[in-house]
Amino acid sequence: MNLSKKFTVLALISSVTFFGFGCGGEEVVEAPKPKARTVVAKPKPKIKTVDALKDELTIDDRIYFDELEAPRDEPSRVALLEFFNALLSVDEAALQNALSFSDKLELDAMVSAGLAEYMDAVSRVDLKVGLDPAGGSCVMGIFEIGMEYQVQLWNFSGKGKNITFSSLSIPPNLVSTLSGDWIENYFALQAKQAEIALQPDAGASYVLAGETDRAAQSDDDGGGPSGPPKRPGGPAAPGH
Repeated sequence: MNLSKKFTVLALISSVTFFGFGCGGEEVVEAPKPKARTVVAKPKPKIKTVDALKDELTIDDRIYFDELEAPRDEPSRVALLEFFNALLSVDEAALQNALSFSDKLELDAMVSAGLAEYMDAVSRVDLKVGLDPAGGSCVMGIFEIGMEYQVQLWNFSGKGKNITFSSLSIPPNLVSTLSGDWIENYFALQAKQAEIALQPDAGASYVLAGETDRAAQSDDDGGGPSGPPKRPGGPAAPGH
């Protein structure tokens, strides 16, 4: 090999060596970026309807609870249905677990006074749910007995199996004065009666007892005897 060819070969080798290592040697390959993990939210369990719960829990058919009136959470629906079911059947053990301390003390006296016979005479119970002025939950039971209606209101608080019911005082003839939203109307009447109780008015006692002021009434009707209070229209029929 002559000298010129030798230099040509050396030049080629040098160029290959230069380009092979001039860019830092081995080729750098970027690691793939991790893909963002997609979190799929689990759908909330569907709340069972009142009718489905009544069938599942074997609730007394006399209890009527409008789907639109019922709480939005299932444990509260169950607690309310089971409480009124225990009340109608006078299940003392279940009632003792559900009632407040003060109501537990009265339960024995109520049973001795004939609570079971009273509940046997009930043909229907309508349940209405609302709030008291402080924002606490309330349930009103409207008991149909023959052609008459009686109401009772309870505060209830807690969760699930630990919900406790505490009865509120019901003045005489309350059912004759309720209208519109019965629970809201009840607390409005209670507030009005509390105001009247603070007034030094001779006729206030009649108002507190759910009666009208007889003196004022006698002036309006010429002194004739007052008739009996009108019986209110009963609870709306299902679907109304």
